[in-house]
Amino acid sequence: MHNLHFILIKADSALEAASEAETAILDWGDENNWRRAGGIASEDGIDDIENHDNGRWSLSYLDAKEGIKEGTYFSRAVAYLLRQIAEPANLRLALDELGDRLRAFNPDHGTSYELWEIGHDLKHLSELMECRKGLERGTEIPELCEWQFDQFGLTDMTGRSEGARRYLVFLDMHS
Repeated sequence: MHNLHFILIKADSALEAASEAETAILDWGDENNWRRAGGIASEDGIDDIENHDNGRWSLSYLDAKEGIKEGTYFSRAVAYLLRQIAEPANLRLALDELGDRLRAFNPDHGTSYELWEIGHDLKHLSELMECRKGLERGTEIPELCEWQFDQFGLTDMTGRSEGARRYLVFLDMHS
């Protein structure tokens, strides 16, 4: 399965952003979990790379997404991320549905994978809830599933990096 995970990083060039992001996650994964940097979007739109390492997620991936056609690829990627954070629109309804699934689970006939899926979905809702709280507190770009590169989300590495501008590296994570 391929997942898009954004890495927010500071660097002096798009190539440097890709290199620093790849170095930071070098120890993540194994021979069955590989990753590849795709699009790299600079905050000001001056230094973008359409697809750095032939990853699945190039910058033009955003061209097909409704409602996010204006601005730099960086701002469009942020809009795409924020839109994903806003879904599901009703957390209470999503929690009710998870509760129904959990109540319907029969430990005598169900599988551990079915139970794992329910837990995974609950963890994802928890992540979304924290992101929404971050937005309410004024966080510009909240982390979602940070350091979980096999999940859709964003990991902010700007505190560990230096450079003239911020970049979003589109990470293709195969797991």
